[in-house]
This record gives sequence, C-alpha cells and structure tokens, in this order.
Amino acid sequence: MSAASAFAKLREIGAQAVTTREAAAALRVSTSSASRALRTLSERGLARRIRHGLWSLDRTSDPRLLASEITRPHPAYVSFASALAAHGVIDQIPREIALASTARAKRVKTTQGIFVVHRVPPALFGGYDLKDGVAIATPEKALFDFVYVSQASGRTRQRLPELDLPESFSRREVERWIKRISSPRLRELVTNAVDRSLKHAA
Repeated sequence: MSAASAFAKLREIGAQAVTTREAAAALRVSTSSASRALRTLSERGLARRIRHGLWSLDRTSDPRLLASEITRPHPAYVSFASALAAHGVIDQIPREIALASTARAKRVKTTQGIFVVHRVPPALFGGYDLKDGVAIATPEKALFDFVYVSQASGRTRQRLPELDLPESFSRREVERWIKRISSPRLRELVTNAVDRSLKHAA
C-alpha cells in the first residue's frame, strides 16, 4: 500500500490522533506493519509521533486538541493556568498544558508539548466551551479547578499571579461549582482560597 493510500485511509478515522493498533485495524495489517507505515508517513511530513504508540495526522494542529487523546478513554479539557492564560486572565504563559480529567493524575511528555493531567471527580467535571475544537474551561471554572485541586491535594502553596478578570466574570458561577464539593471542610477551604485570589484581582 502506498503512503498516500495509507494516509487517506487513516484520515477516514476522523480522529486528531491514532494509536498504532487503530492504524493496524484501519489498514488491515499487523501492528508492526502499521508502525512502519506511520514512520514512513512521519518521514514524509504527513504524520507526527506524539508519544509511544500515538500519532497525530495533522501537522499544524493546536496541541491542545490532543487533550482527550492524552487521557482516553476518559474525557478532558484544558483548564487551570493554561485556560486562564488563554482567556487573558493571567499574563504568564505556562510551559505545560494543564488538563482537567476524570483520569488519574499524570504528566505526559509528547513531541507536541508536556501535558499535566489533574484529576477532578465526575461531579466537578465540566464548565468548558469548545473554541476552534479545543475544549477549554471558562475563566470561572479554570479558577475553581486551580483552587480546588490545590486545596484537595494539599499543595496550598501554589499561588496564581494577579488576575485580570473579564467584565463578564461571574463570582456566582464559581460559587455554583463550590456547592458541588461533597466535603464541607474542603468547601470551606476552597471558598476561602477563592476569596483570597479574587481580593486583589483587577
């Protein structure tokens, strides 16, 4: 099978990325043959190795589009400082892409960047919009996620820089998420930490 034919068949999957096993199934070849085909596509600039066993078929894609691929089969969205920076709430651009997911916490190095996965319970998963295909937390949810994970994990020394909040920012929306926290003690800690973060916000 030619590289062009292999590329066309893999694109039919319609995913941002494919695993070697998925490529083997689509091409109806062994995993070793699929791996060789993917390496050939990579050499021709038609694919890019993200990490072991995972390949991107879009050379120009935003690495944040890979969020759900990093945590599959669990869902994920961009949040924490990464989302706050994307919304212009903080000036610092994080070097790592922070994801909220129901998957276990982990740090994943890829050729597209470093992804840091923070686990949030299913009841607290959500609060994001799709922008150009990227699932990204709202400013309210990104702030909540940052404070919640910091307090729940005991990493309370983590601090955000001064926040430049948009006029549309809703404290009520943050409080709606706080009410979903099952532990009264943790609810109190998160509330106090949010208050501190918003106290000096611009």
